[in-house]
Amino acid sequence: MEHREKKILLVDDEPAILDLFKNYLNMDRQLYGVMTAGNVQEAVEILTHEKISLVVSDIRMPGISGLDLLAIIRSRYPGTKVILVTGYGSPEIREEVKQSGCHFLEKPIELRKLRELINREISKKEEDGFGGTLKNIQLSDLIQMCCLSDISTAIRVQQASQEGTIFIEEGRILHAVCGRHQGEEAFYEILGWRSGSFETIGHIAVAQITIQKNWEFLLMEGVRRIDEAFAKIQKESERREGAEVSISKLRVLVADDSPIMCKILKDLIEAEGDITVVGTAKNGEEAIRKVEELNPDIVTLDVNMPVMDGSTALKHIMIKKPCPVAIIGATDSKVADILDFLRFGAVDFIKKPVKAKNMVQQQAELNRRIRLAAKARIANFKMAKSPKVLPKELKSDIQVSGNPQALAVISSGAGGYGELIKIIPRLPGNLNICIVVLQAMPQSFVLPLADYFNQRSRLRVLPLESDSRIVRGTCYIAANISSNFSLELEKAPDAEILHIATNDSEQTSAPNAFDRFLCSVADSFAGKVLVLLLSGADAGNMDGLRRIQEKHGKIITQKLDTCMIPEPLERLIREQISASEADSDEMIRQIMELRV
Repeated sequence: MEHREKKILLVDDEPAILDLFKNYLNMDRQLYGVMTAGNVQEAVEILTHEKISLVVSDIRMPGISGLDLLAIIRSRYPGTKVILVTGYGSPEIREEVKQSGCHFLEKPIELRKLRELINREISKKEEDGFGGTLKNIQLSDLIQMCCLSDISTAIRVQQASQEGTIFIEEGRILHAVCGRHQGEEAFYEILGWRSGSFETIGHIAVAQITIQKNWEFLLMEGVRRIDEAFAKIQKESERREGAEVSISKLRVLVADDSPIMCKILKDLIEAEGDITVVGTAKNGEEAIRKVEELNPDIVTLDVNMPVMDGSTALKHIMIKKPCPVAIIGATDSKVADILDFLRFGAVDFIKKPVKAKNMVQQQAELNRRIRLAAKARIANFKMAKSPKVLPKELKSDIQVSGNPQALAVISSGAGGYGELIKIIPRLPGNLNICIVVLQAMPQSFVLPLADYFNQRSRLRVLPLESDSRIVRGTCYIAANISSNFSLELEKAPDAEILHIATNDSEQTSAPNAFDRFLCSVADSFAGKVLVLLLSGADAGNMDGLRRIQEKHGKIITQKLDTCMIPEPLERLIREQISASEADSDEMIRQIMELRV
């Protein structure tokens, strides 16, 4: 019965040929039914109302040709297979058909060979692998699994009488069709269906690429479109019902497998009165459920949890209910794991409170970071690829001696880790300049972060230590002014050195430390200074940036529409301190232009 439900469509403007083909192919009526069309218009009408598995079409027909029909099928009915037939074959036609991925036969045709080809195509399994049924899984989950696995396949989706297809090639969503819609609108329409069925139908070459955006953005935007109106109504309703909670309070969901740590975090977060913990979760699975139920403004997520770990939970949250997520973990956590969280969409990494340290200062820093992370524009998130560890021989050309001829300063805050991952590993090791990266992070995270980048970069990457000599071909990593240090560039007899002054507290910073550092840089390097400001970067009181401007240095901000935390950078653009906005590729080009 399954085979008999399949139908093939014969298209030719010569009735005698249609009758000949149909009569011969009716020998296999137990495998498929045969329909006919005398021209392309009739064929399109049949395709609109019937589910056709395979089309056999003449190429040369009056009006619309078989090649035009092929383009229509590839665009609107990509799951339908095509065999083209002609008596006027040319190298150009052969090449065009070859590029389309369909079969091509030249007249006179041996009917036996045509019949064998049709039977083979009709009976062909879509692809090797498992077959079965997936239950309790959303379409977005299936798309995510295919993209993360770099699979090439098409996904056919049905809801009642509607049908759509999404095309994935090597983990990229290239095309989607739904009715007469194509591209992103078709994708969002399919993703918006609340029920139905779906199946993978194997790799199908697409005639045109109609979707350019990455799959993370598409899924998040699709979910946002579905949930936006409902979420606003639900959020307002919950806030009105909770009369004891001020409408201005920030709502936080805390996820940690330790009840004690949940209690500590709750007490610290609620201490200042403007933030409330609306719920806690003991594992990733519970966190996903409570994000749906409570609709928090921000989630704090532990790294290691039972049942479902933080990394898996984060991926689900970013697809199903995107919202700002801050990772709260011990600084002895593997830096590669932490950076994976940040690559997958977490806004910031915050150190877990430690009893041995000043709890008042820790509470103030925790809440400051949560407030900032809660402002994240998650729709701007784009996942960065994980850089690979480089073999030692690829680092052999690094120049690690000599005074630099220019200096680049990269300031980064919440949401900026991803841009650093896109920039530092792609720089060459023989730069004539020195780079100083100031990242808002715990001081204890500096050494492992520098080691992480050093293993993955041609450039030599080191943690910044007091009185470090400015050396070309070297990138220094330091905690930004959110941690306690005062950094200044000082003259030495034969070089410039970076002098760091610290005190006993890790949670507070010397006032205007960033400005004083930039002023010292401007005075030493004059016009040969480039300052790059990434998402969440603290611009200080802007005195240092103005000094860079006065000395003819260049200041560039990350493009605002790619920043998760654009607020600090918007002020620089308004006051015309930033020369321009740039993506990671342009920033790398600007760094390279500093080379003399």
